[in-house]
Amino acid sequence: MEDASATRSVNLTQYIDETPWTTAQKMMIVMMALAFIIDGCANQVLGLAIPSIVAEWHVQRAATAPIAAIGLLGIAFGAMGGGIVADRIGRRKSLIAAITLFGIATLLSASTNSVASLAAVRFFDGLGLGGALPICTALLAETSPRNRRAIAIAAGMLFIPAGGVISGLLSTVIVPTFGWRGLFVGAGLLALASAVFFAIAIPESPFYLALRPERKDELGRVMRRLKTNVDPNIVFYDVIPPREERKISTLLNSEYRTITIGVWVGFFCCLLASYTLFSWLPSLLSARGFTHARTGFVMSLFHSGSIVGGLISGILFQRYGVRKPLLGIAAAALIIAIVLSVCSIDPDHSVVLTIIFMALGLLLAAMHNGFYTLTAFVYPSAIRGSGIGAASGLGRLGAITSSFTGVFSMGLSAESNTYFLVIAAWLFIGLIGVSVIRAPKTLVPAASSA
Repeated sequence: MEDASATRSVNLTQYIDETPWTTAQKMMIVMMALAFIIDGCANQVLGLAIPSIVAEWHVQRAATAPIAAIGLLGIAFGAMGGGIVADRIGRRKSLIAAITLFGIATLLSASTNSVASLAAVRFFDGLGLGGALPICTALLAETSPRNRRAIAIAAGMLFIPAGGVISGLLSTVIVPTFGWRGLFVGAGLLALASAVFFAIAIPESPFYLALRPERKDELGRVMRRLKTNVDPNIVFYDVIPPREERKISTLLNSEYRTITIGVWVGFFCCLLASYTLFSWLPSLLSARGFTHARTGFVMSLFHSGSIVGGLISGILFQRYGVRKPLLGIAAAALIIAIVLSVCSIDPDHSVVLTIIFMALGLLLAAMHNGFYTLTAFVYPSAIRGSGIGAASGLGRLGAITSSFTGVFSMGLSAESNTYFLVIAAWLFIGLIGVSVIRAPKTLVPAASSA
């Protein structure tokens, strides 16, 4: 007679993918959404504080540009390093460390008294901010069933703009009473409080634990927390790749090289085009005769389109997979950029232009979400953090590069719309990056979604 208490081994991937999506798994989206909100809030604080800093320190606004640039550089390095660290010590510890780092750095920003000191602190702030995003993405991917993974990632990332909204609301309350330093203190304390909450509430990724047989008991506890009515006699396992396939160099081996290059090119070009657009478009509109109020309205709808794009992309990726919709989205963004290059950018056509810019904002946000989602699908759990982090870091380097391409394209656009052709060129290269990406043979189960 078979012993009812005997243990039985169950494949972790199949169990997560084939059993119902539980409330506990959905709560991971809520917790990662909170992390995205805190990240977005801390990331926007500097821009809100700059006018007060310029007035207090008696410096030109242009003199504060290095602060933002060094912060972006920190975000790029943080994204690359955060993913690697997450693959080494775990998603949970890495996320708590990243949030703690940018919480402390944001607090320290309040004590600075020069551009140089604030720039130095913002670099470390950027390390934490950049590290959090790929870790959150990996956690969402590894706690959701495959047929819900795309919507989980898209839903979480929708809350990044919400962080910017919250920081804006905080600034209206805090700055008039406590000054810009109070804004940094408030954002820093909010981040540190969330780090304490995550230390209590967030479980480790089950796939990270599955790669470490010595932690099988902890894996069992995490799975019983995420899933309902789990048989206590089940022992979960996953395929453990050889140690040489768990190194970051695996991203560029023969199986993943084309995927990695495609993802890197796509991320870089997507953020380069996005930052070139929303950083320099206000200046272009102003030069073409748009009033400050009209320019602000256009940009607000552009960013509103970004929020809608994040939502729509999640629905599309959920229903049709990621790669084909992403190709269509990138192609549509390219077409709109080309159309803008031959349009008359004139206040008399502001209604039509506003609709076009809103559509472009929607598509660029959908592209951004799509690259994160695609990256979460095409890499195995052993290198998923490194893969997402490296791609995100390359994207941030694209954002930094936009400072130079923006100046260059604006210089060419005094009388023409070459500015939009430059954006179209980057979108075309990004489209090529998407087109070469294929799901690797070792991830055949995910291929339908990738």
